[in-house]
Amino acid sequence: MPHHTTARPDMGANGPAARARDIVSDTIIPAPRAPAQVVRRVRCECMLDRLFHRANSALDPAQYRAGLRFRGLWRRAARQTPLTQSYRPHAGDAGGRTGGPDPATWAVLELNEALSRLTPPQRRAVIATCGMDEPTGLRTRTLRAGLCALDAFWRGQDHPVESM
Repeated sequence: MPHHTTARPDMGANGPAARARDIVSDTIIPAPRAPAQVVRRVRCECMLDRLFHRANSALDPAQYRAGLRFRGLWRRAARQTPLTQSYRPHAGDAGGRTGGPDPATWAVLELNEALSRLTPPQRRAVIATCGMDEPTGLRTRTLRAGLCALDAFWRGQDHPVESM
């Protein structure tokens, strides 16, 4: 006797949890020197989102952008570098100022440079909340100060002043 299965609807697809997930479009830079890409994601996928999107937001838009940039770098730096050899020709400094096109290496160097601009308490708060997705607890003021410092650093880095 053949076994017949009937197509059953996905019970969770239209429920309250699905309606509570707010999908937003964000612009990301996937790798150094790569063009920006628009991606869709769930609005509250990390602690940083929860701090920004709540009614009495603990972060302003500039702090939120800096936190998302830090989070992206943190996640990219945590990925393992492939161990296979690349046969692409390497000529001069075509890979950029980090010495190569590897996104994980680029992210580690960018993170180290950004973290050097923060005080130790700010570093701990930014890493815990943006990198490790931990609740801020009593560190909200310290987190905000750290994100302001990162925003100022990255704004200055994105628009360098040319000297004559």
